[in-house]
Amino acid sequence: MKRRRFFTSAAAGALVGAAARAQSTNADGARPEVVIERAAANKPSLGKTFALITPHLDDGPIFAGGTLVKLLSEGYTGYFIRTSNDEKDSYNSTLGETVLANERDTAAFVKAIGLKRSFDLGYRNHRMDDVGRTEIRGRLIFLFRLLKIDTVLSYDPWGHYEENPDHYVTAQAVEAACWMAAGKLDFPEHFAAGMKPQTVAEKYYFARGPQLVNRVVDTTATMPKKLDAIRSCSTMMTHMVGGLNDALAERKLQVPALSGENRSAVEEYIKIAFVARDRQVGQRHGLEYAEEFHYIGPDHSLDDYILKNAKPL
Repeated sequence: MKRRRFFTSAAAGALVGAAARAQSTNADGARPEVVIERAAANKPSLGKTFALITPHLDDGPIFAGGTLVKLLSEGYTGYFIRTSNDEKDSYNSTLGETVLANERDTAAFVKAIGLKRSFDLGYRNHRMDDVGRTEIRGRLIFLFRLLKIDTVLSYDPWGHYEENPDHYVTAQAVEAACWMAAGKLDFPEHFAAGMKPQTVAEKYYFARGPQLVNRVVDTTATMPKKLDAIRSCSTMMTHMVGGLNDALAERKLQVPALSGENRSAVEEYIKIAFVARDRQVGQRHGLEYAEEFHYIGPDHSLDDYILKNAKPL
């Protein structure tokens, strides 16, 4: 993500995305049904496991933080798989210092949101299009089977106009790995190590640009903890604020509330960039705060046939 351009890109993206969503249709020409997903009581997902898979630390907190908190509250165990080393995302640090700072922030994010642990694949930031997708896919299949992943949250592999190669390379590897992890002939050596084929039955895909939205998660109750998750990405938040101030200075402008690299400037930025956007998304769907996804759920096409014809073994 180009930090100096995030704020203007986010504003423009909201307008473009809204227009695209209004025009999105299914293959049959019908507009997709949008399901509002609200918090469920009594931990209905106890025993299930999700993986947040993104190239950069702040992607998940920004685009799906409220949904992550909701799933955890419903009984999920959660993991974070970060595919890049985030070496390009700091304001005034060297590459090496930036890698270490974001590694420490990753640990803070895992703690803030209540995930079980994280896995860093360590590919170079902004250079993931140098990496063979088959390699990334193979590592993800291993983790899906090892961790018994039921649900993934990641960038939409079919999201339009994505400029960051780390985003679309990761997204495409995730999509393919979800499908192949269930096969018996893909990486059969995993089974010798005691693993089994793993079906990833649910996917929550988010995007920075236009996408087909069919699932909206009500994040009103989870917004405070989402903000804690965003704050944990302190190196990246400082970069965003510093980059915006530099852009303003080039235009001979200053916003006092955003000036400097202090905590109050970061809080102001979070409020105007992320809280305002989630409020706008919520208002489109009659909610206070919300997050939008292209959701792909379990295949129920044979359920009726099985119900009518299946017999106990």
